Amino acid sequence: MEALAPEDPAQIGRYRLLARLGAGGMGRVYLARSETDEQVALKVIQPELARDPAFRRRFAREVEASRCVAGPFTAGVVDADPEGSPPWLATAYIPGPSLTEAVRGGGPFGERAVCELGLGLVQALGAIHAAGVVHRDLKPGNVLLASDGPRVIDFGISKVSDASALTHTGTTMGSPGYMAPEQIRGERTGAATDVFALGAVLVFASTGTGPFGEASPDVLLYRIVHEEPYLEAVPDRLLGIAAACLAKDAARRPGLGEVTAALGATPPVRTGDPRHLLVRGTGTGRRHPDAVGASARHGLPPPPTTAPGPGPGPGPGPDPGPPDPGPPSPGPPSPDPTRRRLLLAAAGVTAAAGLGFTGWKLLDDGPPARAGTRLWRFPVTGVLVNHPSVAGDLVYAASNDGTLYAVDVASGARRWSYTTGAALGSAPRLLGGVAYLGSDDGRLYALDARSGRRRWAFRTGGIVHSPVVSGGVAYIGSSDGHLYAVDVSDGSRRWRFRTGHDTHSPTVAGDTVYVGCSDTCLYAVDAATGELRWRFTTAGAVSWFPVVTGGLVYFGSTDRNLYAVRVAGGKEAWRAKGVSAQAGPLVARGTVYCGSGRELRAWDARTGERRWSLATDGDVGAPAVADGVVYVGSSDQRLYAVDAGSGERRWTFTAGAEVGPPTATADAVYFGGADSRLYAVRT
Repeated sequence: MEALAPEDPAQIGRYRLLARLGAGGMGRVYLARSETDEQVALKVIQPELARDPAFRRRFAREVEASRCVAGPFTAGVVDADPEGSPPWLATAYIPGPSLTEAVRGGGPFGERAVCELGLGLVQALGAIHAAGVVHRDLKPGNVLLASDGPRVIDFGISKVSDASALTHTGTTMGSPGYMAPEQIRGERTGAATDVFALGAVLVFASTGTGPFGEASPDVLLYRIVHEEPYLEAVPDRLLGIAAACLAKDAARRPGLGEVTAALGATPPVRTGDPRHLLVRGTGTGRRHPDAVGASARHGLPPPPTTAPGPGPGPGPGPDPGPPDPGPPSPGPPSPDPTRRRLLLAAAGVTAAAGLGFTGWKLLDDGPPARAGTRLWRFPVTGVLVNHPSVAGDLVYAASNDGTLYAVDVASGARRWSYTTGAALGSAPRLLGGVAYLGSDDGRLYALDARSGRRRWAFRTGGIVHSPVVSGGVAYIGSSDGHLYAVDVSDGSRRWRFRTGHDTHSPTVAGDTVYVGCSDTCLYAVDAATGELRWRFTTAGAVSWFPVVTGGLVYFGSTDRNLYAVRVAGGKEAWRAKGVSAQAGPLVARGTVYCGSGRELRAWDARTGERRWSLATDGDVGAPAVADGVVYVGSSDQRLYAVDAGSGERRWTFTAGAEVGPPTATADAVYFGGADSRLYAVRT
């Protein structure tokens, strides 16, 4: 929750706006109060959607259908004006954290707590489907944890079952990571679509990460359609039903009754009994016996029983790396812990067949931090030169002192750290409970994401840049002049592709790996075989991360051009001049963002037409984006929050030194400073 901004209206309909609750692709949500003192969550539709007659018609139908939803675990529609200017929708206000906030603030739920959560969500979906509505956007952010059980919210993009599919250009009906395959392909959706999302939510609640990992929207959508979910960390009791819910074929997913039977037979009953509190804690982490074989098929590394031996034959291969430091000990807490604790963990469960909720209790010793307020900062002994990564309740940051730090997202306290044999310029990559990290000591490390224990290390002949992981394979570029494909199950080499020069950080899209090189080329390489498909030549070194979306690959070169090249054939689509190769690009919602000296610039992703630019007082680094806001650091010691659509500056935060590349979530933006600090700032 944050204060109203000057551009926010004071009143919508009969409701006086009190504060901002959040924002998304459909519009902005406010806390509001009626003249009878009823508090509601009021969603105001964004202007470009409101101008679309087709969207207004669909929105009106969905409002009417959503009014019919009535269930103990839903936040129903209490008022709406689909014909208003702008259109709006009001639902019951639920005071409580979202499932996203709860897991990031307190860690994954215990097995029993996840079952109770799931039973509540099943009842909510049953009520929604009984009204002839498919939610289509069930995700952790749309599950609120009230004192008497979970609430499913946001029917704003629900779909009336018998209505034709209506979409809006540039608008995704759903959230990457939780959309069913048929939804991604634009096919007919139904109750099974919500069952898929339910399975993904249960995986998130029990492991802290969605079943398809953390990645860009395009990568997540590809994984959902073409790859198997990562379920290694899911507790035994939940493994079978989670896997069934996540079946690619909608017809093979279980019905809600089958989900209820798997989670605990008897649906939960709303109760205010204060003796019943959900028990918190991580799941067992054990796997169903059949999951061992499945893990190998899905490219998941099994728990190591012995240290990996040397690779077969001469040349690069699995390598033990520096001695394993053993169990990491937690470091001292941050000197600036966050003021809020999201969850109270307490014992006490019902022994009766009927499960009850007293739920999740908020502890708050101060008002919520305003956007741009520092939540905490964590000291490191070096400098963080690349993007941190966030997965579950941890943020991972690599320092040029050779250490990867895992820090609690809520408190800023160190959970563990792992020190390699040289400096770290790589960004860590998290997938399937494993952190992958390149090091200047010539190795790619695979570390357990929860404990920091090393699983394996793969050795190359040069500095290893930031990895990318897809389909059970980690792809890395090395300064030894090669692009490598490494099997994540054991750290063995699948293939290598020779460039002959420093090979930078790759990206994967479909069946192709794209990687830039100091020899002035961008290479497109077959992901399965390592064979060259095409190369595109510039007048400078191609560096940073290529970005692939919409049939184009975007990348920068030291010739100070930003390029958009067609993935089919490698022909140039457009280029923008005067762009810093070390500062991006980032592509989101049809716009390319990249630094150019002391400016952050935005271009139309399809045409290359300049949309806007924002001047700073220092050199701009690589940007990040979340919820319609672009975050970028500058050598002027500031982090800038910029409206992604207009380029208007929303706020700035001043650190103690130059600000490095950030990573943004719905709750906070994380970045390193040249003052040897990892910062968390409220978004």
